Amino acid sequence: MKHPKLAIFAALSSWLAISCATRVPPAAIAWTDHAAVLAPSATAASGSEGMNGILRVETDTDIRVNGSLGYDNPRRPFDLYAPDGTLIRADVDNRGSRNGEEPVSLSLPPGRYVVASVYGTTYRKVQVEVRPGTTTEVPASTLREAPPVFAH
Repeated sequence: MKHPKLAIFAALSSWLAISCATRVPPAAIAWTDHAAVLAPSATAASGSEGMNGILRVETDTDIRVNGSLGYDNPRRPFDLYAPDGTLIRADVDNRGSRNGEEPVSLSLPPGRYVVASVYGTTYRKVQVEVRPGTTTEVPASTLREAPPVFAH
């Protein structure tokens, strides 16, 4: 092996990344009937059966310096869970247009989902319903005030 130190560093880095991954117990994130549900206000257009719906989540933003005088506020990622708390997609890249300041429009099959993201320093969750041919919006204010996944 040409560079044993590099191989050792790569192995340690991989181990560290795996050991630091957040594992959320399904019961902590699972759908609860007593919590609020965000759903589209508009009704689906005629003929939209079988179509996907759209989910837009206004996650918190980070500050990124863009040159010496400018900065951007790209959106943080979010995690998408099934109603039983099973992780569907981790770290959904939510950096849409305007240098990542607008959220992405994620196409999903109709159904119930739990969206979780770090807002400030707290991992919070929101229950959403995606309907065919419509857009479900999660405003920043709703996510900011959403219940934490882990009680303090």
